[in-house]
Amino acid sequence: MSKKWTEAYPRDNAIVDYKQFTHGYNAYKSTFNGGVDRTITPSEFLDEDGVQDRAFHKMLLYRRGDVEALEDTTTVTDDFRGPTYNTYGGGWITVDEFTIDGFKNGMLHWEFSSHIYNYTYFSDDNPKYCTIRLMFDGVEVAHAYKIPTPTVTFRLLCDLPVTSSPNTVHVQVRNAAFFTGDGTRCLFQLLAMQHLFIGRWR
Repeated sequence: MSKKWTEAYPRDNAIVDYKQFTHGYNAYKSTFNGGVDRTITPSEFLDEDGVQDRAFHKMLLYRRGDVEALEDTTTVTDDFRGPTYNTYGGGWITVDEFTIDGFKNGMLHWEFSSHIYNYTYFSDDNPKYCTIRLMFDGVEVAHAYKIPTPTVTFRLLCDLPVTSSPNTVHVQVRNAAFFTGDGTRCLFQLLAMQHLFIGRWR
């Protein structure tokens, strides 16, 4: 059975008074601009000397390269250099850590991207994966659960309220349990890690 749509007729009481809407919108917008708008400032009141850099937002881009944490140089030569079960004993390990500066109280958008390699040769007997989480000032803010593919381009992003800088960020990884026969192979490697931070305030 098909639906027959009815016709809608606009009513007078559903039409917004544009003058009232504009007045309310301008007041709302003014709060984001610190109470300053062009209706209350003289012409050319603000010149280039009166404009402050990064008054509303700031953006940082960090290219961090490859993982070196717990790297095992005894891995076979046809493999990636990275953590093996000779150096990785389980649990979360920090694969990237640094401090960011220049942000104010407000909201932060964080995008982490990387190419990921997983060693999956023995996955029939012991499924292989890596789990990644992002930590901001010691608090987990994003979590990617069990990435199982041998190679993948990966991105993890989040938005969070933040306090003024400096702030410390960590990328942590956890891997599957040990299985007989794969002790000297590189478990995983994160290649070309990159962080994009966009802070917004006011």
